[in-house]
Amino acid sequence: MSEATMHFSLGERNGNDSGEGPESSPQHALDSLRTELDTVDAALLEAVRQRLEVCLRIGKLKRREQIPMIQPGRMHVVHERAREYADLHSLSREFFDSLYDVLIAETCRLEDLVINAESSNPDASAGPVHDDNTPRSHSAESSANAES
Repeated sequence: MSEATMHFSLGERNGNDSGEGPESSPQHALDSLRTELDTVDAALLEAVRQRLEVCLRIGKLKRREQIPMIQPGRMHVVHERAREYADLHSLSREFFDSLYDVLIAETCRLEDLVINAESSNPDASAGPVHDDNTPRSHSAESSANAES
């Protein structure tokens, strides 16, 4: 996407778009923009951690209440919301589909660990514990059909 066609909104930013200023050298401008990017990345990583933490709690609820991990309509809702966000901000739907495919796959992996943990294990959320003490593989079908 060329700069001329990129017209998504970013809301408030911590500086100008180009990193250019009358007192800035190119390296200073680049360093400043990278610092801003590092701050955004830290917030993104924290948001992903929070999302996964909620998914673990959902997995515990599903296990306790014997709710199946596979929730066919939920993944569609999550993807559609991401596509609408992409459309609203003139961003790539394909990128957001890919991003949520990765997030959903990790969600399913974590829920699978929690839901399939032995009930006799008092710390079931600590990791995979199965009858044969080996990790249970997460199926592609679960990833394709489930989301918290």
